[in-house]
Amino acid sequence: MKSLLSCVKKRLFTHTASIVGTVYLVTQPVLAKIPGNQEPTQGSDDDNILKTFFAYAYDIVLYGGGIGIAASTIYYFIHLWGVFQEVRNQKKEKSDLISDGVIGATLILLTIWGVNFSLGLLEKA
Repeated sequence: MKSLLSCVKKRLFTHTASIVGTVYLVTQPVLAKIPGNQEPTQGSDDDNILKTFFAYAYDIVLYGGGIGIAASTIYYFIHLWGVFQEVRNQKKEKSDLISDGVIGATLILLTIWGVNFSLGLLEKA
């Protein structure tokens, strides 16, 4: 029994060590390409603080808006799935699913439009 247990432990250790080593070697090139501090995408003017602020605001809206849209889309699909399950269990009606679907899709489209509109305003600033 001890020899079987020690054999299993050795194999488990070997497999774990090889997996950790492989992950470490594969991620090294990826970690090397992570950028450091850089200028904003809209450029920067050291003598004008307002232009620098708007340049960084563009990046904040670009990345934050994308993350926000992705998170709200995921929440929208999860919510619709829950309403669909309640329709299947006959707790809600199909009209609830349709109305939630239309309202949610409209809100996501308005959010996408708002992010694009604000990016357009910040490009001109």
